[in-house]
Amino acid sequence: MVAPAPRIIISGLGLISPLGHSAWQTFSALLSGSTLADRAGGLPPDIEPFDLVRALGCVSICQQTTTDPAVELAERAAREALFDARTKPDGLDCYLGTSKGAIHALTHAADTPENCPQAVALGPHGYMTYHLRRRLGLGATTHIVAACASSLHALHLARLALIDTARPNAPRRALVATAESAMLPLFVHSYTRLGVLAPTTTRHYRACPLDEKRKGFMLAELGAAVLLERVDEAAPGQIELLDTAVASESYDLVRPSPDMRALAHVAEQLLPPHHIDLLHPHAPGTPDHDEAELAVYAKTLSRPGTRNPKPDLYAAKGALGHGLGAAGLVSLVIACLCAKANRRPPMPWLKQPIDSPFPLKPQASSLKPASTHGVFAAGFGGHVAGAVVRSA
Repeated sequence: MVAPAPRIIISGLGLISPLGHSAWQTFSALLSGSTLADRAGGLPPDIEPFDLVRALGCVSICQQTTTDPAVELAERAAREALFDARTKPDGLDCYLGTSKGAIHALTHAADTPENCPQAVALGPHGYMTYHLRRRLGLGATTHIVAACASSLHALHLARLALIDTARPNAPRRALVATAESAMLPLFVHSYTRLGVLAPTTTRHYRACPLDEKRKGFMLAELGAAVLLERVDEAAPGQIELLDTAVASESYDLVRPSPDMRALAHVAEQLLPPHHIDLLHPHAPGTPDHDEAELAVYAKTLSRPGTRNPKPDLYAAKGALGHGLGAAGLVSLVIACLCAKANRRPPMPWLKQPIDSPFPLKPQASSLKPASTHGVFAAGFGGHVAGAVVRSA
């Protein structure tokens, strides 16, 4: 008799954002309709672009850390997820996914002589891995870099490790963590030059994914973490990680191929087997991306036998901004919170929704119990990843 396949639950959630210093505090802000753009009200109209980006996208409690804001964000999110799961970090395997790592420690190395040799020798990703592992007492830590899909790539590797029960002493738990803090002039100016950042004035610096007036994303500091656990059976109310998938394409360093073939490949693996209630697209709010991404999902879900061809949508970057490599896991945590609360937050930035094959509603909506969510992330270099979660 063949043993049943192991099942993976998400037993702990952690999230820190400019809108909240915990997962539920952030989700409460999302349910109330809060967005990063709301923070622009008290700023002077002639504020410098870099100061504007920092004022709206930074997490205040992470600015005075002795290591690096990204390390601080990841540690706080990880500790929340561990506390939520009633698990200690001692010796726990960790899968870390970022695009930039502890970039502040490297760029400011000359200003901090005590950290300079270590920051330069380890590089931003090695520095972040070392300090997070040391501060939490983690076991083996794997750091994945895959642009904006980094954190969902890390989730995918963690899931594969847990379901591989043939491994000697296969672990039953794994921590997946991410954080991004790219609040540096070089990134603000680079994204502006690439045309993917919203116009940096107090009036126009807005994130409007899935809206006709979208002009780019807002940068944000974000940290997220989940604790995965292998179980024989998911209990009622638990969040189950049903599947993950990753892909990449060698079309262009910045742009995806016109048909988004890597994203289509991942969507074809993840969406058709499930009745997707809520879709969480990457949707950065750039002029060229959003419509093309939705077209991929529409084509995938239009095939005969699809269980729900028109799921509801939620684009988190309209409220929280773009966390770069952290974006995918942030959306996954939000998907889990939506499943727990049976609610989809509003999207108040939707004034003129794009012509979409899916319903785009600015107001909040209710979800049925035991809802299923599809989460996607796509980044520079053709990296793509996705996941499906369900409330048991």
